[in-house]
Amino acid sequence: MSKIKPALLLYLFSSLLVLIAVVLHKQELEQLVKPIVIPAIYFYYLQYRYKRVNWWFSIAILACFVGDMILLIDPQFEILWIIFSFIICYIILIKFGIEDLVPQKLTVYNIGFGVISVCFLLFVIFSIIDLIEPKSTERYVIFLFYGICLLVLTVISLFNFFSDASKAALYFSIMALCIVISDVFYSFYHFIEPLQMFNYINIFFQLASYYCMVSYFLVRNEKPSKFRR
Repeated sequence: MSKIKPALLLYLFSSLLVLIAVVLHKQELEQLVKPIVIPAIYFYYLQYRYKRVNWWFSIAILACFVGDMILLIDPQFEILWIIFSFIICYIILIKFGIEDLVPQKLTVYNIGFGVISVCFLLFVIFSIIDLIEPKSTERYVIFLFYGICLLVLTVISLFNFFSDASKAALYFSIMALCIVISDVFYSFYHFIEPLQMFNYINIFFQLASYYCMVSYFLVRNEKPSKFRR
């Protein structure tokens, strides 16, 4: 993957235009270029995997595209349907993260790190949901399930990163981090305080997560490439 493919350039260029459109409040430009982002990065993936496409990944990226387009076309659309779209993606990513798990000997450090990470993430999830103030028990449960999916994805990514020094683990961890940051700042912007900086951070990390997702699936089936931390 040494040469830059045209599809990757299209993804980078369209992502840059999306960021410019968001910063300058050019809604027409955003509606024009944002639908290009995911198809461009998916075509980049196909340029390397056209003979052995991972259909689970294809479903995951399609779910993201559906959620993005709903938000783009109608920002006031029922949020639960958008959540369902991204939950599909996260469950598929969790599936692959579990498959990548490297068995580790349990130590006091590992157990302690895991417990602290889970407790901290649960605190963040419940704090954000309480700030959002869901209007019904059903919505609260759905928000909670969504947050738990993010928690599981994050914990698995951290475990894989610290137990398997490979490019796949690195991309998976960065992808999970981008997803969490994007979703947290989306919640801040839409449900708590509509500061424009929150929206900029949300959009930037959302776009970055797509590149990391594709990169993860491109290197996942290759022989792990060790890197120095």
